[in-house]
Amino acid sequence: MGNVFTRNVGWKIASIVIAFFVWFAIIRVEDPYITKDFKHIPVKVLNEEVITSKNQYINFIEGQYVDVTLGGKRTIIERFNKDDIIATVDMQYLSFTDSLVIDIKPIEGITVVKKSPNDMRISRENVKSESRKITYEFEGNPKESYIHLDPIITPNTVEIEGPESKMAQVHEVRVTLGIDGATNDVTSVGKIRLLDKEGNEVSDIDKSIEEVSYQVPIRKLKEVSVLVKTTGSLPSGYKLTGSEVIPKKVTLIGTESAIDKISNLVLEVPLNNVTSDVDKEISLATVLPVGVSRYQNTNMVTVKLNVDKVQEKEVTILTHDISIERLPENLNISIVNTEDIKVTFRGILEDLSRITVYSLNPTINLNNLEEGRHEVTLNLTYPRSVELVTEIPKVVIELTKQDQGDVTENIQDNAGDIGEDTESNEPVDDTPVNN
Repeated sequence: MGNVFTRNVGWKIASIVIAFFVWFAIIRVEDPYITKDFKHIPVKVLNEEVITSKNQYINFIEGQYVDVTLGGKRTIIERFNKDDIIATVDMQYLSFTDSLVIDIKPIEGITVVKKSPNDMRISRENVKSESRKITYEFEGNPKESYIHLDPIITPNTVEIEGPESKMAQVHEVRVTLGIDGATNDVTSVGKIRLLDKEGNEVSDIDKSIEEVSYQVPIRKLKEVSVLVKTTGSLPSGYKLTGSEVIPKKVTLIGTESAIDKISNLVLEVPLNNVTSDVDKEISLATVLPVGVSRYQNTNMVTVKLNVDKVQEKEVTILTHDISIERLPENLNISIVNTEDIKVTFRGILEDLSRITVYSLNPTINLNNLEEGRHEVTLNLTYPRSVELVTEIPKVVIELTKQDQGDVTENIQDNAGDIGEDTESNEPVDDTPVNN
């Protein structure tokens, strides 16, 4: 056995050496040295507090990302990826020119052939902080006939902090409130945005909170009529001739459940002790339910009462003023009581002024009467707005047979329709009473 290992030792050593060089040559051919580019590698900043502790903000001008070319054996390089490369700068070594050398962490078997840029360049700026009030804008609109009130935003301020140049750009701190199609109160959260004068968002500023809670009250609008109901009585000798409320309609605002129950508003107005025209200011609050009010105006409305004093007027009716209706054929008529007939009316002056003997149109109806003496009712036409104080007048007449050639005595049918009183043609609101 010993002879086997010791025999031809020189040749054996030479063979081993030759085999090594052959192996090395093969390896050199199969696993060559190569380079590979890695782009946009983030540069980590170490010891940033060296700057920020001085209440300064770092603006990165160049070097937040670096491109690296690495060299090494193919077997190593090919299994290497971008995430394996660690690039850093250390703020402790910031130069007076505000630049820092970008370091690539050593990797065994790998060399850094090239990096770009070689340095990170920064600028420093003072940090400013302030409290800002949060404003809002609405997104969408409530459903038709509904309206939003001012929202409640919690909290309504935010602390912001950043470099002075960025802080100077902040024109408004705003949150958007979504209320599209709403019919009830809207409760939600909204994201805070920092906007410049053109409405663009400003970045690189820290906020103490990112969101706020908000509630938007939603109310319903409804137009209703305002009516007047009088209570009590006017003093004796006075009459209510009209009542009016201004405005006649009002728009109400309130919760949907409360508004839907209202069809109109009725204001009670007492008449006690009222003896002349009067304007009364009355608050709708006396008839409005809780949670409902007049929209965009005060709750006050004006009620106008028109009151006139009651007077009396006497009208004298002569026999020739009386018209005859339906006189039977072959009969003559004579009025037995020839004294004047006096009738008295009570009412307001405006209505009484319209009453004349002609407007009364005094008439007697002889339908179905026979020969002989009769007492008939005198029919008068007058407005319902006045009152006949005296009793309804009676007229005594006598009907006699006509002789050949006789002419009806005193008066013919419709003989009273002689001339017209111009006042009788004036419009009268009340329906005439025909007695």
